[in-house]
Amino acid sequence: MSAPHIEFYNAAIDAVQAGQMDEALKAAENSLTEEPNDAQSWQLYAVILNALGQTDRAAKAMEKVKDLGLSEIDELLMKAADAAGAGKIGVAITCYEDALEIEGDRADIHVSYAMVLLEGKYFDDAKDASAKAVELAPNDAPAWYTRGRVLRLTGQQAEALEALTKATELDDNLILAFYERGMLLAAKGDLKPALACFEKVLEAHPQDSGAAEAKANILAKIDEGEV
Repeated sequence: MSAPHIEFYNAAIDAVQAGQMDEALKAAENSLTEEPNDAQSWQLYAVILNALGQTDRAAKAMEKVKDLGLSEIDELLMKAADAAGAGKIGVAITCYEDALEIEGDRADIHVSYAMVLLEGKYFDDAKDASAKAVELAPNDAPAWYTRGRVLRLTGQQAEALEALTKATELDDNLILAFYERGMLLAAKGDLKPALACFEKVLEAHPQDSGAAEAKANILAKIDEGEV
């Protein structure tokens, strides 16, 4: 698998788990552009299309999946993504654990596993899974993003900032990492670096109201001399 394909695929999984189906669709389509014969991406694409009510397109995507075939582990990962998108966190966790029994050294599985554990409020397990992801893939930006997100949402702000900074250094286009890094920088009063993060987000997503509001608040504080 090419690196861009993996990044787009992981982004689609993360968006599904967050309920951001439009973003998931874009990421899945980008994944298929990179590797048009990847059965795993086609099945994820079908899951997303079904969730968006585009059943005809989803059926055609599943026909492509059948043509290409899926391995046992790919089927487990697709079941996990489908379950997570439907809010069936326990089922998703079980599927990821079954997948890790087969291939425990795949960082991308640990990444998705950590995110669904986080959603299920299994915080210690989510930290362990995200730590394993970066151990297995120390140069993988999505793994570091996941680590940072888990740490941020479990109250370890300084460690989260380090992880998110690492993610942005590894991938200058990992917008979610810039967004969360900007939040942490703003909270600790590092306004100019935080502003740069939100400007980066807005370059990619000009209509992002959260980033626009954060930028406006930071500019107001800078004008007031709070630098």
